[in-house]
Amino acid sequence: MRLPGRLPAGFARVARIACAALPAVLLLLLPRAASAQRIATITGQVVTADSSRPIADAVVSVPGSGATTRTAADGSYRLDGAPAGNQVVEVRRLGYGTARREVSLLSGDLVSVDFRLSSAPAEVADIVVIGSRRDRDEREARMAEVPGGVALIRAEEIRATRQANLKDVLQFTPGVYIQPRFGAADEMQISIRGSGLRNNFHARGVNLLVNGMPYRNADGFTDFESLELLTTESIEVYKGGNALRFGGSTLGGAINMETRTGYSAQRLSAFGQGGSSGFYKGQIASGGVAGRLDWYGSYARTSLDGFREWSDQRRDRVNLHAGYLLSPATDLRSFYFFAHVEEHLPGSQTAQALEATPRAADANNVANRWGRDYDLHHVGLQLRSRLSPTQRLEISPYFQYRDIDHPIFQVINQQSRDVGAEMRYENTAPIGGMRSRLTIGFQPAYMDMDHRRFQNVGGGHGDLTKDQRDEASTFAGYAEHLLELGGRVSLVTGVRVEHAVRKATDFFLSDGDQSDRRTYSPISPKVGLLYDLPGVRGQLFANASRSFEPPLLGELNSLTVPGFIALEGQSAWQFEVGARGRSGRLSWDVSAYDVELRNEILNSNVQPFPAAPFTVPTYRNTPKSRHAGVETGLEYGTEALRGRVAYTLASYRFIGDPTFGDNEIPGAPRHHVSAELRYRHPSGLSVVPSVEWVPSAYFVNSANTDTNRGWGLVNVRAEWLIASPGVTLFAEGRNLGNSIRSASVQVDNAARRYYEPMDGRAIYAGFRWGR
Repeated sequence: MRLPGRLPAGFARVARIACAALPAVLLLLLPRAASAQRIATITGQVVTADSSRPIADAVVSVPGSGATTRTAADGSYRLDGAPAGNQVVEVRRLGYGTARREVSLLSGDLVSVDFRLSSAPAEVADIVVIGSRRDRDEREARMAEVPGGVALIRAEEIRATRQANLKDVLQFTPGVYIQPRFGAADEMQISIRGSGLRNNFHARGVNLLVNGMPYRNADGFTDFESLELLTTESIEVYKGGNALRFGGSTLGGAINMETRTGYSAQRLSAFGQGGSSGFYKGQIASGGVAGRLDWYGSYARTSLDGFREWSDQRRDRVNLHAGYLLSPATDLRSFYFFAHVEEHLPGSQTAQALEATPRAADANNVANRWGRDYDLHHVGLQLRSRLSPTQRLEISPYFQYRDIDHPIFQVINQQSRDVGAEMRYENTAPIGGMRSRLTIGFQPAYMDMDHRRFQNVGGGHGDLTKDQRDEASTFAGYAEHLLELGGRVSLVTGVRVEHAVRKATDFFLSDGDQSDRRTYSPISPKVGLLYDLPGVRGQLFANASRSFEPPLLGELNSLTVPGFIALEGQSAWQFEVGARGRSGRLSWDVSAYDVELRNEILNSNVQPFPAAPFTVPTYRNTPKSRHAGVETGLEYGTEALRGRVAYTLASYRFIGDPTFGDNEIPGAPRHHVSAELRYRHPSGLSVVPSVEWVPSAYFVNSANTDTNRGWGLVNVRAEWLIASPGVTLFAEGRNLGNSIRSASVQVDNAARRYYEPMDGRAIYAGFRWGR
């Protein structure tokens, strides 16, 4: 595989030097940067207008400045970083009217501003524009109505990371174990409640959405190489069976990424970052609003030489987003994103190679130029309309085309076309005087794919070995209803019905006709309870839900036998209890779950012939298995000093497997801890040391004879916000102890090549101008 678009070495060095030098140039051009910080602090309390009862979790902000905070349980707030001058302070809380106060601020001022909010009817928003403040408030309120584990990663949390891959932004989401396979790459091992243990490549068992629209093939296959975090405004994670709001039916749940619009972007913004192993990431973007029209456009490039040999890669991504407000209640918008992905694949290592030569690539991978090269185009339309004060309709058709050339032990060549839609109706009309929210959705999806394989001749196409057309169709309907029963208790019920077809038509008949067809028609119910805690902003919750996953085409199309292999669909019952909330400076999120699975689909990497220098994946069902765990997230502190920790305890086991008995299912650690402490100075400087820790070894094969050692990482990040021009400078050190371990693994590898070395010590630095 070639990398035709790579920069010449000399030009690349110049680009990296320019990127590193730009912050210094900006500093020289900014007059008295440190002393010119013209910011103030606003404090106060937010209460109800009728009874002066404190209002918790209200959003307090200075619109257009980026300064925002939330009220505590007693209604108090402290808003740091407000720009000096004549400003408007705004307070919003779902169920109350918006309040605004004009204030005059001097640099260094500490001003007190109190608010009294009047109740407002529980209606869906008049303006339903993605990215508007009301839209964000509504999404947060809906997540608080889910009787199970969910998480929201806001824009400020995303921006405070390297933003190279999902590991960077989801590390502090308990229950999500995600590790890059090659340093700063997007290709990752991802597991939510054990969902990703079934695969050694790409992502399975998680529904991925962009702006509420499916981003995946119709059979459920997903990868992350096309998604750009620099354009992402927020990320919602619905764990396990809690994803029914988006029609989710997978063990891992759903991840929904909301992108920027003209309402959340600046007219011009730029980002540049460079660092170790030839890493570079740059972006130029523009957005704005003109009357009823808003727009956003972004071009981003990521390139990486790689810590290991034969691990260089390149990403070019274009995101375009335009919306038009047809009326105060109807919003029409279009999305387009394009990605060109080129990457080399160094392969996994044995334990001996991990210790002796962690930078080395598999010699066979290099000789046969293993890699992945593809173009993806994704187009979507979205109509969101408020039909009445309590009704909303969303219709979102989409089309996706991907052309991939993938040299591995053979060269996989595919062209796939996906078409589908997400249709969702919502009604918040009360029932018998009780608060209610009904969601009904329909998800049709269809994919056809030209699927060919060739002998790998030095990375090029040799003789044809496979020629077939793969098809997948899914027609699913779902409904979810929340009813407030009174006494602080709400009941959530739901169901999803699905009819899925997997089909292959064989045109390579010299080895026999391998055409095949499978159908799956599951029904997945759900029931849950929510209890609003008195005195704090929080809930207790419990749920029981069923999920079902038909096999992917890539799982049915085994690389070891002709035709589809005998795979049943994977089903599971999830049982969960937990609590989340916020009181004063402390917030918490704790879930305990038990998932009882039938026919869990698991992966093995087998040698296609004795002493083969490579392995190929195949799949099987295990009759019964159990995933159980506890997920804990805690955060405490002030605006100046804040700490947080995420801890996941997980146990994944076979139950009476014919071969492996009650062994542990390999691939993920039993304990995983992430912790950080953030110090923020009023001058705009912040320093964030953090640790990631896997304290004990865990198994990498189903026989439970081989393990991956535990490991720990120490990182530190520093940022300096120069408020007047809106520039943020940052630097980050990762793996400062230079630990050489394998954070991601390939399970059940017949050649015992389980390990994928993490990057050694690495330094990154860059700048961000604008939002």
